[in-house]
Amino acid sequence: MRKALIAAFAVALLLLILPGCLPKLPKDLQAAIEIVKGILPGEIPQDSEYICSFFSTKLTSGSKIDLENPGSIVDGGLDGTPSMDNTITVSEPSYLFLLDLDPGSFFAHPVKAIVVGESGQERIISGKWLPRVDEVVPDELKLPIPPKERLVDWNAVLKEPSGVLKNPLIDKIIPDWGEGEAIIVVQGLLPSESLYADSIQTYTQFLNLALAYRDAMPEGMVEVQGILGEGSANILTSINSYALQKEIVTVYIIAHGDTDAVRLGGVWHFAWQFSTVFNSYPLTEFNLLLGSCHAGSFINDMNTLANVRTVLAACREKEGASRDMDERFSLVSPYDFLTDFNSSDVGSEWTSSIVEGAVSILNNPVQFTLVKADSVIHNVPVISMLLNKAHLAALGNWAPYYSENLDLSNRIKKSVPEKYSSWE
Repeated sequence: MRKALIAAFAVALLLLILPGCLPKLPKDLQAAIEIVKGILPGEIPQDSEYICSFFSTKLTSGSKIDLENPGSIVDGGLDGTPSMDNTITVSEPSYLFLLDLDPGSFFAHPVKAIVVGESGQERIISGKWLPRVDEVVPDELKLPIPPKERLVDWNAVLKEPSGVLKNPLIDKIIPDWGEGEAIIVVQGLLPSESLYADSIQTYTQFLNLALAYRDAMPEGMVEVQGILGEGSANILTSINSYALQKEIVTVYIIAHGDTDAVRLGGVWHFAWQFSTVFNSYPLTEFNLLLGSCHAGSFINDMNTLANVRTVLAACREKEGASRDMDERFSLVSPYDFLTDFNSSDVGSEWTSSIVEGAVSILNNPVQFTLVKADSVIHNVPVISMLLNKAHLAALGNWAPYYSENLDLSNRIKKSVPEKYSSWE
């Protein structure tokens, strides 16, 4: 009964928001909104979450509308080739609408750009990236949560998270293994890209974990490198450099991604390139953590390599990865009003969960002893086993120690984090 009342109240609240805004809008924009509302049911897949908003600047004749990355990304290809005509040339004053079919996700994920002219004619292009106006994505469209004044229709409510970036403290580690390690933490977005601020927070959170882990280990045993923005385009060079020196290399990446690809410093890097580099150093053991959309697609490129120990992905191949969320309400069954179990976190929902799981394990002598024992049994690096157990802890799947799923995006069935471990 309580959940039903909450849902009814939320729906009533949503219905009250928009009508109060419409009279303030230009009449031609109001007319375009009504046209969009009429066509939305045919443009939204069944049981999809969505948010539809409008771009407040009226388009002039001659404007070109396309999607930020209209080319299809194919594993092994260096350049995407358009799979369809994804450009609209505006022939009359028009309005642009953005239909986000996976709100709250990093990119790539399904979106549609809808252009409605003064004559009432509408045109639609579909893809997985934000709309561009004359080859530039307007800053207004990069906002992860559109302001209510620009909302047209929706069935999910997003709320800005309120966590605080924390510096994790890890008890001193007395290792019973002797390998030299490197941890490379990569933030691949440029300041001009959408969700840049979220990506910086996510990067900083994992970097803080890596630095705390380094400081808890004996001096010189672990090296940590943070790579930001344009520098991330040289990630393969960094991996090569550390693989020549270290027995274990762990790579964490937060970036925009697509199937078998991540965009780092504006440059697409493909799964096969990482696989090739890892395979070039058979005496070095690798771990890879990928927080981008479609991250699970990398697993099939890594799970045949003899020296890859653990691969963690924020989501499955066809899913988007979520930014941080503290609350979630949706009208799409079976979703409901849910709150995050670790709402004090920041960064992507998956990363914050992994970090909390790892810190909790490292600071619990019983759990960390089990991690080290299992690493000996399976003859793998301790950090590989630690990441494996952090994944289980984050999702509440390590009995009897962890039963709460910290990944709210997984709890609402928005994404399913995936794991590959060579010994399983």
